[in-house]
Amino acid sequence: MLTIPRFAVGRMTAGTFILVSICAASLTAGCASGGRLSRHLVQSPASGQRCGLIPGSWDRVIVLRPGSRVVVTLMDGKRLEAVFRILSPAELGLTDATGNDFNVAKPNIRQIVARSDRDNLVNGALIGAGIGLGTAAITLGVAASGDGYVLASAKWGAPLLLSAIGGVIGVFVDRARTDDQVVYARP
Repeated sequence: MLTIPRFAVGRMTAGTFILVSICAASLTAGCASGGRLSRHLVQSPASGQRCGLIPGSWDRVIVLRPGSRVVVTLMDGKRLEAVFRILSPAELGLTDATGNDFNVAKPNIRQIVARSDRDNLVNGALIGAGIGLGTAAITLGVAASGDGYVLASAKWGAPLLLSAIGGVIGVFVDRARTDDQVVYARP
């Protein structure tokens, strides 16, 4: 029968803990986003053909609802963050943050990005906390399998600490995720 020396169990537990923590942190980032990636992260505006965007076509701008948040990039590179109001044959009608209406001539527009509404950060926090809690459970299970003894403070401290860390990471990952879409790109 193979026996593992007592000092090796302590090292395996610490190594296993570190490995499991790293794996959980990487899983937290993927799970908190729910597997959703915004189109502009996967494809550039130049590859708009693959995401249904036809360069030079105003079809996706026409279907925007009045009140939608947009970012308009002008031909000179200037970016305007505004609210979509109307699309006329010659101009794009917008409202700025102060409530003033203004128009931009179509030939002056290089790109229009429709901004998505922010999603609630609670789901990212819950997913991250769940992964942290799972990591703590696995770590405590591995630690207890060695000699069967785990400090009482570790039984409570590890789940609380790793759940909190996972929840914070989940919030930051969820906050960084956007679903912005390019609705117009000049050919």
